[in-house]
Parts: sequence; C-alpha cells; structure tokens
Amino acid sequence: MSKLDRIKAEISFHEKMFFTAIAIMLGLLGWAANNYRVTDAAVLFLAMTGLIGAAGFGVWNYKKIKQLLEKLENVE
Repeated sequence: MSKLDRIKAEISFHEKMFFTAIAIMLGLLGWAANNYRVTDAAVLFLAMTGLIGAAGFGVWNYKKIKQLLEKLENVE
C-alpha cells in the first residue's frame, strides 16, 4: 500500500469515527431529553459525561482529519 493510499484510508477511518461520535452524542442527548424526569440524577450525570467524552472524541477526530488532509496535500 502506498503512502497516499494509507493516508486516504486513515482519513476514511477517522471520518467514520467522527460521525460515530456525533451519533453517540445525539443518542445520549435524545435519551436524556426523554428520560430526565424518571431517571436518577447519577445516571443523567453519567450520560452527560458520556456526551462530553463523545464530543471530545469527535473534536479529536476532526483535528486528526485536518492534519491528514494537510499531509495529503504535501504528499501529492
């Protein structure tokens, strides 16, 4: 596999992880919005902690994609 193909594969992987993080965030936010009245505060706290973690993971993947795109520009 050439360096160019490897960078493209990494970009594809991080794009999938970025969209997965967005899906997790939306899922946790939707669950919390539907269940905030009947759920214990500790469970809501854990859900919000997961949401913040997923947001951080999404930002990290976005930055990684940007770095790989810059690297891709320099390879060609």
